[in-house]
Amino acid sequence: MTPHPILRSLLPLFALAPLAACASLLAGGKPDSLYRFGISTRDMTIHSTDTTAQQHAIRLARFRFAPEIEGDRILTASGDGVLYLKNARWVSPAPDLMMQAIVHRFDERAPTIRLTPAMARSSDSMQLRLAFDRFEARYDAGSLPDTPPTILVSGTAELSETAGLQPRGQRSFWVEETATANTRAAIVSAFDRAVKRYTVELVDWTVQTDMARGPAPAK
Repeated sequence: MTPHPILRSLLPLFALAPLAACASLLAGGKPDSLYRFGISTRDMTIHSTDTTAQQHAIRLARFRFAPEIEGDRILTASGDGVLYLKNARWVSPAPDLMMQAIVHRFDERAPTIRLTPAMARSSDSMQLRLAFDRFEARYDAGSLPDTPPTILVSGTAELSETAGLQPRGQRSFWVEETATANTRAAIVSAFDRAVKRYTVELVDWTVQTDMARGPAPAK
């Protein structure tokens, strides 16, 4: 099946990831382990949109990520201190992976909604704006060295009219998912579970808000 138009624009980013690891290896240094979250490799080229459903478009505005989490480093926190996970990175910047996860979740759970890119020329009447302020593995202050961290993913969503950006609904989201062990693999797996929960809640809220808004007010 043809990739979703938003996903199609991101696929070249993933093709570059193995090259980055090879360059590090050839330079004599130890390459960072690369990880992804949200959807599998297979999901990047196959999506489950029901093309028989009557769809209407919602424009997905550009994400806002807090500066410390908008790159490809994996943030950890303990008390007031923060560090990036050693020898580990996301395969692409976190906003790109989150975009893919959200698009896939809409395809999976909301076949009547078609997401369109922020810069697309269309007659979309609604726009979804997202901001993320927490995307980290948090350790309790004073915990034992082998204590697994808790993954925190939090942010806000606003569904508004494209014309004039009049809000129709706003909500804050907060998801916690404890890793099963204090290892890179377990931490990344917990990030993946947290993102899946987050995107499910986001899509379900968007569908409910969109259905409840009724007709737009007369201009």
